[in-house]
Amino acid sequence: MLFQADDFEVEFEGMIISVKVKPIEGETVFQLLFPDNRPPLIVYRAKALNGSKVWMSIPQGRQSEAIPLGAKIVQHFQNQNKEK
Repeated sequence: MLFQADDFEVEFEGMIISVKVKPIEGETVFQLLFPDNRPPLIVYRAKALNGSKVWMSIPQGRQSEAIPLGAKIVQHFQNQNKEK
């Protein structure tokens, strides 16, 4: 990993979600902390068998949150790159 990204926040369904960037064994995962009583969620980008990248959730079964929140994470980094 060339650099460690800073923690940040994203807006999702009218809430501000805290995103903590965590390096784990050479990979980057994102811990999402919700302002409601929802338990934290960890998401990461995995490569599917066909070579495409997909957002996965830990624990499994929270894919419906991982996919749109993963898109918000990508959008955050794209916006950050535009500002440079």
